[in-house]
Amino acid sequence: MVVLDLVEGELSEGKDSGNRSFEQIRDVWFCPVVVYTGFGQTRTFEAHQQVVQVTKGRGSEARVLEELLKFVPLACMIRSVHEDFDGRIREALRDSVDALHSQIAGNAGDADTVLPRAVRRQVAARVDLAASAQGLRAWERLVVPPLGDDLLTADLLRLGDAEPTDAAAFRMVLTLSCDMVRSGNRTPRVLVARCEPLRKVGKVELVPGKPLSNRQREALESILNEGMAGYQLVVPEFRGHVPPMAVNLKRLELVEWDRIDLPSNGDGSADKVTREPDLKRVASTDSPFREMVTWGYLRVTGRPGVPEIDAEGWLDDISRHLEDEGSA
Repeated sequence: MVVLDLVEGELSEGKDSGNRSFEQIRDVWFCPVVVYTGFGQTRTFEAHQQVVQVTKGRGSEARVLEELLKFVPLACMIRSVHEDFDGRIREALRDSVDALHSQIAGNAGDADTVLPRAVRRQVAARVDLAASAQGLRAWERLVVPPLGDDLLTADLLRLGDAEPTDAAAFRMVLTLSCDMVRSGNRTPRVLVARCEPLRKVGKVELVPGKPLSNRQREALESILNEGMAGYQLVVPEFRGHVPPMAVNLKRLELVEWDRIDLPSNGDGSADKVTREPDLKRVASTDSPFREMVTWGYLRVTGRPGVPEIDAEGWLDDISRHLEDEGSA
């Protein structure tokens, strides 16, 4: 944690080392910051839960201590994350340098990329392996905030200024990622499914204000392990961003591209917005759960498209075939 003064000496002297230090903390080594200054009006800080500004004055030292104590649990978590990743990077570097010795020596022109790419893969794999060994928490399938500027299958969108607790304001993207690439004058429309509060999952009725009974827990366990029940996909809660809810794969909408608030269209250029976007991209779904969404949607929409068949006649045909094979 850092307690940071913004200005050294008088404001007119322009010694703003505190401002430069804040930029470095934000961009190079993130940690909670208490900005403790008498010149708070000189800088408007970005909205961030781990940046607090305290103005100097009578009794202000106690307020600084109070804010630091609030940050202690988070600071311990941040230290744990750094130690964990630093350890995995050291292991990945040690093992990768040994394994890639010939690869690096034989590709002098490519040596600057061989090791970094290999180490990134090693670190990612080691982190995933550790996570799977402990058992994934339900919320870990959601990536918040979403990574990258491109819209992907199973991303979650939220309507306008709706509260993050309002399940009905959410939509899940069903269009395949490859079909949402913008090129030339082609602007895709996006197929989404509407979300709804958890009130009935499969045949399990859920009543607000009442905890789950043992029978309900048993009935829901298999549904949660599979991820869906009938035409509903169950989405876990990511507190402050995504409520516990169900995606209704039979309540579909086609959304115009310019309704979605995206920083780019995938090639780094700014979108030409023709109207004010009213859907915000708030979360992505990690693999393999993204693929599960696609599979679930195809399972729901594919079944009604199959015409009725003469199952009895088909069974008779199979039976006769088996009988003929046995007598041949």
